[in-house]
Amino acid sequence: MNRSIHNPVLPDLSPRGPHRRGAGRRPLVSFAFLAVLLSACVTGGPATVTRAMAVSGGSVVVAGPPGYCIDRAVSRDKPDGAFVLFGTCAALSGSRAAGQPASPALLTVSVSSGAPDGETFAESLPALASFMRSVPGRAALSRSGDAESVSVEDTRIKGDVMFLRVRDRSDASDRPVEPEYWRAILRVEGHIVTLTALSPSEQPVAATDRFRALEALVRAMRAANKGSTAD
Repeated sequence: MNRSIHNPVLPDLSPRGPHRRGAGRRPLVSFAFLAVLLSACVTGGPATVTRAMAVSGGSVVVAGPPGYCIDRAVSRDKPDGAFVLFGTCAALSGSRAAGQPASPALLTVSVSSGAPDGETFAESLPALASFMRSVPGRAALSRSGDAESVSVEDTRIKGDVMFLRVRDRSDASDRPVEPEYWRAILRVEGHIVTLTALSPSEQPVAATDRFRALEALVRAMRAANKGSTAD
């Protein structure tokens, strides 16, 4: 899960994981689940949904904004890190009463260990933002590992959280999402947490709505982990 770039605060920022020669390229998530995750028009009876789950040995609680629930069939928690996928609660439960956001984005959370202390992490964010615009940084963000396919459209630092608006023009035939997405990087309970808000190609979500969803996800993570640094 982790990409070795010799930066103490840099998580695996690539949507497709490692690109080293010989490394297995494993998609972050199968987007065959998109229609079920994001559509409220589902069939079948109500099912139990999960709104939060503990990962990384119970040290980090992953929770989403109102209307979003965890797809446990896709999410994973392993020794090398955790990945959690959020869909709408209505779709995952089979019941509109479970709730869903007005403009549902596709939200993901990745958790990896090894974050520095909170002060060091916050102080390193401007340098990390500059790195993300560099050739190695854009290569890390690219699905194909090609820096030329990626442009960093916007970077924002709010307290100890960095937001990135990224456009990845790599071939995404196996990932039916819009090329542009929002990402946030923060420290939670000694872990580096990467949050992403994407837009499905067939159900586009405006960039402003994706950013709002990402900010809501940051707030939800903060609320679920009271000991983490807040703005």
